[in-house]
Amino acid sequence: MCSDPLLRDVAQIIISLLEVRDVCSLGSCCCFWRDLCFSNCVWAHLFRRRWPHADVALLNCSTFADTGPTQLHPPEGWKALYIESHKTVAHETSSIIHEIYQQAPLSSLEVTNYLGAIKKLSALHLEFEDVRLFLFRPKLGVLVNLIGLHYSILYLHVPPEEVLEALGKCQVASRQVRLSWLKVGRWLHGFRLRDENYTRKVSLAELTTSKEGPILAMLNRGAVHEVIRIKISSADPSMK
Repeated sequence: MCSDPLLRDVAQIIISLLEVRDVCSLGSCCCFWRDLCFSNCVWAHLFRRRWPHADVALLNCSTFADTGPTQLHPPEGWKALYIESHKTVAHETSSIIHEIYQQAPLSSLEVTNYLGAIKKLSALHLEFEDVRLFLFRPKLGVLVNLIGLHYSILYLHVPPEEVLEALGKCQVASRQVRLSWLKVGRWLHGFRLRDENYTRKVSLAELTTSKEGPILAMLNRGAVHEVIRIKISSADPSMK
């Protein structure tokens, strides 16, 4: 094990920039990297970065170092806590995704069920990294991707450009959804005009732009006031 403080400081900076899978891979290189990558402080840092708003009193370590009161460490260690938290989030998110598929057997979802899924994600206190890992996956249907996008921008307040970057990295940015809504006809001179049906096809990437902000806002309001029905479906029939 290297005792050079400068080298350890540089190594810790390197580790702080890596993803979890890269930290695990680096830890298998040699004893020096294993001691650092699997240390409690490294996994405390990874936990804080993954779940910055977690309501855990153990997150009081303010420095990226192997110092501090031992009572601040989880009983089983930060790595064990990280893994257990990841499994819990994965399981609960998977249940919500399964429910979405049950409600949308033909890749079509009513706005009530759509907003219900988003509220359930909010109840789980999902962070943006969780959305990227579990909802932006290419193997999932575009409706699940859209729910993750909506939740990230309007609930987590993630900057749209960051959401767009994540969509691009996950290779789902070009996927398209078709929105259909029924708008109640307005009253004019004592007569109510005919109800109007609208259809709009838009990509996930376009929904992160200010130009398409009204579309997300309409979805967020749901079927209220002048819009009495909103339906979201895949623009590609093969995209279940």
